[in-house]
Amino acid sequence: MRSGQVALEKYVITKTLTKPPEAYPDAKNQPHVQVALRLKQSGYSTGCSAGDTVPYIICCEQGISSGSSVGIAQRARHPDELKRDDGKWMIDIEYYLSQQIHPVVSRLCASIEGTSPERLADCLGLDSSKFQSKSSEAIRNDSSSSFLFAVDDEER
Repeated sequence: MRSGQVALEKYVITKTLTKPPEAYPDAKNQPHVQVALRLKQSGYSTGCSAGDTVPYIICCEQGISSGSSVGIAQRARHPDELKRDDGKWMIDIEYYLSQQIHPVVSRLCASIEGTSPERLADCLGLDSSKFQSKSSEAIRNDSSSSFLFAVDDEER
């Protein structure tokens, strides 16, 4: 991903508009709504109505770190916008690794002894300190998860 060998299409996230984009009260927090509003403002009418599926890619501005204070909704771009923007925006690889790949890989590997969210983050080239989890001992002492360590099926 970091070497640019993954096709643009692999980063596309899609979400369906359930109502006209102008009708969302929290539009500023929803990437697909922001993209639809921008497309409408640019004169596009297709793909911007209730029931339409909006494709988008999470980006960061060239030269600005992906950890900036700008929310993901403001950083979402339609694939066509990204293709014609003359390099102003680039795919936010850190976002995809930390928010799309790491959570899935962590869940898949959770039962494998010797793995942890921190270790997996490190393998993905992410800052592992951002993925620290409770130790096994802390989890065992947490009464809300005691059913996980029950002795038999009846007790569980």
